[in-house]
Amino acid sequence: MDVLVEVNPLSAKPEDTSGLWVTLNLVDYVKSRWGRSIPELAIELEGYEPVAIRVPTPRNVRNLVRLLELANYLNLNNVILNPPASGVTRFLRVAAEYNITLSWVIKPGISIPTVPPPHRLSLTVNVPSFGGLRRLLEFILPNLGSIHFMYAHNVKGGRGGYPVMNGPIDYLKIIRILTSLGWDGALVLSYRDEYAGSYRSDVNALKTFIESAGSTVLDKGTIRMLNSIMRRLMGGS
Repeated sequence: MDVLVEVNPLSAKPEDTSGLWVTLNLVDYVKSRWGRSIPELAIELEGYEPVAIRVPTPRNVRNLVRLLELANYLNLNNVILNPPASGVTRFLRVAAEYNITLSWVIKPGISIPTVPPPHRLSLTVNVPSFGGLRRLLEFILPNLGSIHFMYAHNVKGGRGGYPVMNGPIDYLKIIRILTSLGWDGALVLSYRDEYAGSYRSDVNALKTFIESAGSTVLDKGTIRMLNSIMRRLMGGS
């Protein structure tokens, strides 16, 4: 399991996250710079050395191509976005021409797009959106092999973006479960700008925990929950 951090280039400089694995949130950035050339945008962004970018859902294939060309300039293979209302197969076909995987952001109430072969289904999950551990696991267990990114942050007063180490969501328990299940995707810390200074210490703490022997130890209550969900998924009582 990798631990990444999400960065908004409108509010953070490359040196702020030097040495960390970064995903770039380009939703607002792209909208504000849409008229500029792709090479110009790539030059601005390459200093972050991102491993993936998150972009606004394009309205048409022409706009998608511009975003894919940006990812291509940045030498990326993963683009994260909300699924379009229609045209999923066409988007996938165009992305495949660039050897880029589109990872669909899925929240409760959003149907998983049908992905025909030979395209690969890739999902991105926003952990707090599921509102609780059981509901999250009910989604994760049948889709484990397709989930490549999980956005992680805590919630206070109905607002997200708080550090994972400070809030009601027990991310250490979630990591234990994911590790025991053999998940090999990336946890993406996604904080508000004012908490971005916690990225480095939180990444180090989470990596230390993941590499420790205790990261795979599950309590009896968690094991019972997992068994209950698996029985239900398999049609049992």
